Amino acid sequence: MSLGYAQKLSYKEDVGSVGMKELYDPPNILQQKIEQLASMVAESKHLVVFTGAGISTSCGIPDFRGPKGVWTLQKEGKGVPDASLPFDRAMPSRTHMALVALEKTGILKFVISQNVDSLHLRSGIPRAKIAELHGNSFREICQSCGTE
Repeated sequence: MSLGYAQKLSYKEDVGSVGMKELYDPPNILQQKIEQLASMVAESKHLVVFTGAGISTSCGIPDFRGPKGVWTLQKEGKGVPDASLPFDRAMPSRTHMALVALEKTGILKFVISQNVDSLHLRSGIPRAKIAELHGNSFREICQSCGTE
């Protein structure tokens, strides 16, 4: 189990573009986008969701490239973000739970995640319906017999 994932990362000199400005839509534009997304989801025949750090930042798990991200602060000579929470104490967000609701109704068919925090699984997404591209900090598999 990894409780301090970000602290265990090795320093990288060139991590690409970091600290990009976050953009926010005005309420009327946001509402239009929400309605458009809801319509697309309702009309979909095979919904697959691809998630990254943004789905877990509201849970206290820092991202890497955002203004308060791990790599951004590292480049500035600072430590892990103050708001970071050990993965085992983070709780799934409303967004995680909305995906679970979509999966339970049969709309969401599969989740592809870049996150290693296990929040999708803890929220209730079945293991058979998720691909964790970078692994999972809570999952160990025996190299001899394949048992989790």
